[in-house]
Amino acid sequence: MSRLLSFLAIIAATLVFGGCQAQRNLDLVREMGNRNYAMGDYPAALGDYQEYVTRKPDGVDVRYSLAMTEMKLGQPQLAREQFYQCLAVHPDNQEYAQGLAEALLACNEREELITFLTREARDRGRPGDYERLGHYQFLLGNVDEAKLALITAAKLEGTKSIKPQMDLANLYRSLGDRESELKRLRMALYIEPRNQEIQKRIRELGEIPGPSFVLRPE
Repeated sequence: MSRLLSFLAIIAATLVFGGCQAQRNLDLVREMGNRNYAMGDYPAALGDYQEYVTRKPDGVDVRYSLAMTEMKLGQPQLAREQFYQCLAVHPDNQEYAQGLAEALLACNEREELITFLTREARDRGRPGDYERLGHYQFLLGNVDEAKLALITAAKLEGTKSIKPQMDLANLYRSLGDRESELKRLRMALYIEPRNQEIQKRIRELGEIPGPSFVLRPE
């Protein structure tokens, strides 16, 4: 009887040990990581995403989530490398480019940041690339370079979006340049004549945002 009990105990221990060693399904690992991230439990999310990327290195979307989690945990140096790997697979992805820009800024890698953003704008030529370049140039105190980049974005965007016009309006407001701010608001109003925010900004500057006040974007 004692031998039988010992044998059953060994079997039970083996099953428990084997169960602990079993790997989680990758879809479950990603789901748990996303859930922990959404709940703000970044250390737990980090472990989930690290497990996923270790087992599936080509899971670029999860690698991006890992990088974002590392940013939340104040680890931009680690996040920077993950963003670079994401961009190596999908060089046109603007979310990955934005993430890398944030990581480089957090690492205080100013020269690397501007070099990266300038190359992106030059090579891809999208309005969003120039908007991002202008934003970070301004954050770094390079006002003239920021203006140039945002004006280029506005020219590329044309009448498709008010974003670069509003970015320029905000830049000029921060500089106290009322005339230039108003000019960009008038161009934004041309694109979206019923936009209440633009109309309010124009009224704050002492003007009436009527139909004749709009200005076609350059």
